[in-house]
Amino acid sequence: MERIVGLEGWKWKLLCVCLILTTATQAQRDPESLIALGNEYPRAFFFRQAEGVAAQRNIPYEQWERTFERLMGIEGKVLEEEVPGRSIRNVDFFTCFKNRHPDQLVLLHFNGNARDPRYESNRFFAGHWIYYNGARILSDVPAEEGQTDIRVDKPGLFKVSMGRYRDQNEDIGLCMLDAKGRPDWCRSEQVQLVSIDSKKKVIRVRRGCYGTKPRAFRAGASYAAAHLTEGPWGKQSHLLWYYNYSTRCPPDENGRVCADVLVEHFNELFGPQGSLAAFDGLEFDVLKWRCGGGLRGRGADCDADGKADAGLHDGVNLYGAGVVEFCRKLRERLGENTLILADGMNLNNQRAFGILNGIESEGWPDLRDNQIHDWSGGLNRHFFWAQNARPPVFNYINHKFNVPTDKPGVRKQADVPFSTHRLVFAVASLTNSAICYSFAPANDADGLLGVWDEFRMGTENKLGWLGKPLGPAVRMAGRQPDLLEGKGTPVSADLRRRLSTEGVRYELQGGALKVTAIDPSTSEVRFRLRNVPCGGPDLFVLLTARAEARRDHPPEVARLMYVGACPSGQQAERGDRLMTWVNGADFDSGFYFSNIDSHEIDLEFIVEGSEPVTISRIQAHAHPDAMYRAFERGLVVANPSPRPYVFDLAALLPGRTFGRLRGSPTQDAVANDGSIVAGQLNLRPKEGLFLIKRN
Repeated sequence: MERIVGLEGWKWKLLCVCLILTTATQAQRDPESLIALGNEYPRAFFFRQAEGVAAQRNIPYEQWERTFERLMGIEGKVLEEEVPGRSIRNVDFFTCFKNRHPDQLVLLHFNGNARDPRYESNRFFAGHWIYYNGARILSDVPAEEGQTDIRVDKPGLFKVSMGRYRDQNEDIGLCMLDAKGRPDWCRSEQVQLVSIDSKKKVIRVRRGCYGTKPRAFRAGASYAAAHLTEGPWGKQSHLLWYYNYSTRCPPDENGRVCADVLVEHFNELFGPQGSLAAFDGLEFDVLKWRCGGGLRGRGADCDADGKADAGLHDGVNLYGAGVVEFCRKLRERLGENTLILADGMNLNNQRAFGILNGIESEGWPDLRDNQIHDWSGGLNRHFFWAQNARPPVFNYINHKFNVPTDKPGVRKQADVPFSTHRLVFAVASLTNSAICYSFAPANDADGLLGVWDEFRMGTENKLGWLGKPLGPAVRMAGRQPDLLEGKGTPVSADLRRRLSTEGVRYELQGGALKVTAIDPSTSEVRFRLRNVPCGGPDLFVLLTARAEARRDHPPEVARLMYVGACPSGQQAERGDRLMTWVNGADFDSGFYFSNIDSHEIDLEFIVEGSEPVTISRIQAHAHPDAMYRAFERGLVVANPSPRPYVFDLAALLPGRTFGRLRGSPTQDAVANDGSIVAGQLNLRPKEGLFLIKRN
């Protein structure tokens, strides 16, 4: 074979390797064959470190592969939608990796909210982006190259020195107005803001940007609006323009809305001849449910009528509905064997339940919750997605915690003890989730990127070492006496009499309690259970509930539910309310309150929407939400309490002996000292632990 002229040495070698390897993965994806989706735990893979190292041109493929073949797969950016230069080597590296390791997971990481307008923005119509409500242009604008001063009626709608690092000026769309005075994005131009003279009501712009050409705009009949943006997510990156997912997004001349164009792009990428044909699927970063942004008189204009609407129309969230519709269309085009995931740790993340295969929790329970305050919400989210995602279900935790610094946009990893790391790792195995990490331990002795001991059985370096689960995770609180004395299992008339009645009505149906808002136009169903006794600082509430879908939401969308605990007669503070999701199927949610300071409390329930909610079980236990899960070859235990907790292993798992991992010297060699564990196991506050079965 002749050497291809002009091909770099690394690329030539990589091409030769890939040409002689099987390309069966490109012909037929088979997620069931992936070890990261299998039944051997812990299920661990590498996150975006794989992308970052591949982008370093001094790193040869062989060295890169040696680093990242050691777990169950990789995920990263290989396109230019957010980080410039990511496609130069990453598509080839990731594709070759998949061909050489067909049983390992290879996922694309892709920003679901927005993209760099320098990346194939020519695919999109100007109206496919979201703009803020804008200003009328008061002076004629000539079709000229370079910079132009434009007089506008509301210069305060534009910003300089903005963005993540406060060093960017906004991108602006110019367009004509139609006969009704609305923006006409068919006749438009994209420009960059240079400066603002508020006194003269003048903005100076750089003309004909992002593939557009300067055109003339008439005074009084033209319009200027800033793009809704995020980022930039790196010093070399650009502001990212928001996709207009709203169901009222303006169509292009072919009748396509933004979601249609994006689906077509992914179909090309993941199709049989596409550059990502070998990939197993993708994960959407920050794909939102609501369209935010905007202060001081401006907001997102999703229906392109020149007025801020935040994606709402007659109070209905059409932006969120459009996100769900986009996910549905993408599933139809990419098929059942392509994994499609999105962020799901935040209440403003997408709600495409039953369409997506699962979620990423970017930080667990949340990126900034390094104290694990939202233990219950984090568990409820993962358990709910495990029950309601599209098969094959694949949820994962990206282990990281960020804290702000004094520099705008710059964050650093939080300083947390090894016990907290292990608690997060334990949650992944308790909830049938995989785990990857941005928070890495010290490098291995050979200089390769460090791998957490819990993922590979410490120094024994064995993947999937726990083996198969012997059953679901066990909540120790559920084994303690029920403070409601069984009156909530099933729901009794006596318990019904302890419920507040203002604004709701109740019906007992076969041991289940149906709660409906009296006013069908109200925004929430709110009620409380009064006078629940408490035996100490710990209270665990177990709730089985379902809810009818909201009339103004797509059918897949679950409803947000909060449960709060407060002294009788008082309101629960917002920070003391714990969340879960509810939909048409019964779901078991847990709510752990660790600092109860009253002998008797009320439980407050708040559910989005006015449609009925049905509760078939409610129990309360004066006990921490400590958990364990037994596996074929090991045990995982977790203590979320701010106080120590003792597991009686002899009583829980009689006849079995366990041992601690033999840990790496640069990690927690005290907790993972290789010693035998029998009888009682003491866990520190907020600690997880992985044990090896010894007999």
